[in-house]
Amino acid sequence: MKKNFWYVYLFDDNNEIIKIMKFNTIQEMSYVLGEKPSVLSNYFHGLIKSRGVLKYCKIYQSIPL
Repeated sequence: MKKNFWYVYLFDDNNEIIKIMKFNTIQEMSYVLGEKPSVLSNYFHGLIKSRGVLKYCKIYQSIPL
């Protein structure tokens, strides 16, 4: 079974990558970032604008091959 992963790229004020984190689920990502899973999912799908910690991160999902 192939599995997707979630990647979070954290940036500083100068738009430089300071950390890349890998998660198995949105719930894990939620715990670390301190946001509700629904907020992270909505941000990922472009349904809400960035706020709080989301102003300094980009969320990507891996594609299983």
